[in-house]
Amino acid sequence: MLTFTTSPKIAELPIRRLEKGQSRPTTDAVVQEALLRLTINGFPAYHLLYLPGQEAELCLGYLLTSGAIEATTDVQEMRLLPPDPGQGSYVYQVQVRLGKTFAPRQDLTATLAAAVLNREPAAAAPLAAAQFRAFPPQEAQIRAATLLHLMADLPTRQEIFQQTGGTHAIYLAEAATGEVILGAEDVGRHNAFDKIIGQALQKNLPTNNCIALLSGRASFEMVCKAARAGIPMIASVSAPTSLAIRLADLQGLTLIGFARHERCNIYTHPHRLLAPDRL
Repeated sequence: MLTFTTSPKIAELPIRRLEKGQSRPTTDAVVQEALLRLTINGFPAYHLLYLPGQEAELCLGYLLTSGAIEATTDVQEMRLLPPDPGQGSYVYQVQVRLGKTFAPRQDLTATLAAAVLNREPAAAAPLAAAQFRAFPPQEAQIRAATLLHLMADLPTRQEIFQQTGGTHAIYLAEAATGEVILGAEDVGRHNAFDKIIGQALQKNLPTNNCIALLSGRASFEMVCKAARAGIPMIASVSAPTSLAIRLADLQGLTLIGFARHERCNIYTHPHRLLAPDRL
């Protein structure tokens, strides 16, 4: 949709290092963090702190997962402005014009969380179902060995993390083949997820046959983003939250946590994971 040359993603900064009781000057590689102002139909709608790069993808994914759009056809124009010298080198602005009326409203995530927290699950289902993509009748499935291999290989794909230790990463893989087709790193795991969702929207790639691989915690927001994008499976190296599990269960999404060291926990809809005893 657009290309833009961003500032470097990594800064070398002078520091003092204390080691074995001795302090000495040295340098450290630090991940860059920037501010992105997202303006919709002339209204300053959102502010995102992010890793510079993939601004179009980040904004597209965020617009979808926040409920501002339902498809790329809702976006008539998107412009990325260069940094304003008066605002600083790491303050960017993306201007979006939608083909429909945009009005500030309650955050979709908060609305859905309130619905899912309802004591009666049946009361939450109609609201949640109206906001998410339906999964196809032909279920995507992944072999346990393939999943564990993908998760074990995840750190090797995190180039910026290896240099700075300061990013999260999300990758999207085809469930049947285990082929990683999209990926992104960012200072925030939510941004990284929006970046891969935006990439899929740009390329018109189907996501209903994929699994999302998370380097961090599987929170309610992450499950919400997957459900909005029609991704039927999430695997995380870390823990899920109780609300994430409840939403995944309601939406028919397979949620896998602690996928590391040749083991994992399957919290919801285990039929998509082909474990050895089910092959």
